[in-house]
Amino acid sequence: MLFLLSTLGCFQENLPELDFVGTVVVPKAAATRTIPTLDETGAVTGSEELTDPRFIGAIFLGAYAGIDNTSFAYPHPSMGPILDPATPGNAFPYGGTSVGRFDFACYDMLACKIVTGRFSDYDDVLEYFRIIGQPVTDFDGNQIADASTFQQQCFYYYHVTSDVELSFIGDADFTVNSDGDFEAEFNMPHTTYYEGMAIWGFMDAPTISATSTATNQTFTTCQTTGSREVPDYNDTTTEGEQVTEALNFPSQSITTGDWVGDGTTFVGSVDAEITVNLSVEYSGD
Repeated sequence: MLFLLSTLGCFQENLPELDFVGTVVVPKAAATRTIPTLDETGAVTGSEELTDPRFIGAIFLGAYAGIDNTSFAYPHPSMGPILDPATPGNAFPYGGTSVGRFDFACYDMLACKIVTGRFSDYDDVLEYFRIIGQPVTDFDGNQIADASTFQQQCFYYYHVTSDVELSFIGDADFTVNSDGDFEAEFNMPHTTYYEGMAIWGFMDAPTISATSTATNQTFTTCQTTGSREVPDYNDTTTEGEQVTEALNFPSQSITTGDWVGDGTTFVGSVDAEITVNLSVEYSGD
C-alpha cells in the first residue's frame, strides 16, 4: 500500500501546459476620453479631453490556434465550425486570463462599473465618478461625499475590518512606458502550449459621453441580469457579473470603441517574451 501511494505521488501526466507571463500594452489613445465639465450643481457645461488609466476597462487575453484577419473588421482568433449563421464559431482558447476583473464596490449603482487594478482608494473612486458625471450615491440616492462613509459601507457589506481585504482598491495594474502608453504584466496559468500559437486579447472600453452621462462607465462584458443578489432588510443589492465565454466568442462582446490585439503575437518557444499590443480600435465598421 505504501509503495502504491508513493508511486501515485510521482505520477506525471506530461500535459503540454505552462504558465505564461507577458506584457499587455494599451495605447495612450485608449485611455484618453472626452468627459463633461460640470458646474457646482453637477450640470454639464462643456467638455474636455482627459488621459487617465482609470478609463482602461477589463482586458481579456487568450491563447489560440491562430489569427483570422478576414472574418471581422479587426484581427480575431481562428474559429471552429460555424453551425449557426447568426453565431460566430467557437475560438476554443487553450487558456486565458484578464488584466482587471469586475468587482462589486459596495453600492448598488456601482454594479458592473468597477474594474480591479484601476483605483487606489475610496477617494480615487469618488473623484472618478464625479468627473464623468456619475457621482456615487447610496441606496436612497444620497451622494457619498467622503471616503469614511464609503469605507464603513464596504466594511458592513463585506463583513471585513481592513481595506486590504477589498479587491477593488489597491495597487494599480498599469504603468506608463517610455512611449507614453500604458502597460501591465499578465499571468496566464495552466495554458496548453503549441509552438506558433497566438496570444490575443481585447479591452472592453467603458461607455463615456460628455453629454449623455447616465450611461457612463457601462461595459458590454458585465451584466446584472441573473447575477448574485444580496438581500438586506428592505434593500436587495444586485452585484453584477462578467459575461461567460468572452474568450470563446469575443466578437459578441467587442463593440465600437473597444481596443483589440493587433494579431501579431505568436509564441515560438516555451521561453518566448510575450507582448500583446491592443493597438486596433474597433470603429464599428
